Amino acid sequence: MTAPAPLVAVALALAAGAGPGGAPAVPVAPPREATLDARREAIAQEVIRLGAALQREIEAGDAGALLARVPADGLRCAGQVVPRARVERDLRDPSRWLHRTLFGPSDGGRAPGSLRAFLGRAKEVAVLVSFRRDPRAGPVGRPCLEFRARDLVNPAPPFCFEKQGRRWWLTESLYPCG
Repeated sequence: MTAPAPLVAVALALAAGAGPGGAPAVPVAPPREATLDARREAIAQEVIRLGAALQREIEAGDAGALLARVPADGLRCAGQVVPRARVERDLRDPSRWLHRTLFGPSDGGRAPGSLRAFLGRAKEVAVLVSFRRDPRAGPVGRPCLEFRARDLVNPAPPFCFEKQGRRWWLTESLYPCG
């Protein structure tokens, strides 16, 4: 087994400046866009930490850990719901598309056949957090996480999340729902 690739976090960085001459900045109500950016930055930092845990779980082939992030009612998929029982079967059964896409062995080809193979081959892994429009997520949007590496294509779909209470849950992102 190879050592895990280092994780590089990619997120929007916001700078806090001081007032003129180094004096403390005068508090001013931030424009709505700045407040939205600050909320997204805080969410992105949480999702990046979650991405590090996901990377370890996927590299370990831990389908149970991924299943623990699937809500009881399942995953949304193009206006329908994939029941949690099906998601569990698809994650645990090596013959199913979802298991092969996330945990399958490397096929030795140029492109990794699974996310696990991708993470194993990448010299350095970047985590990209983006926010997709979703009326259920309000103006902040739905945070989605993607693993990226130079010169390798990640075969897995992005992981999109929603927060309920203090916990991040997967939403519709595991299946191709087009």
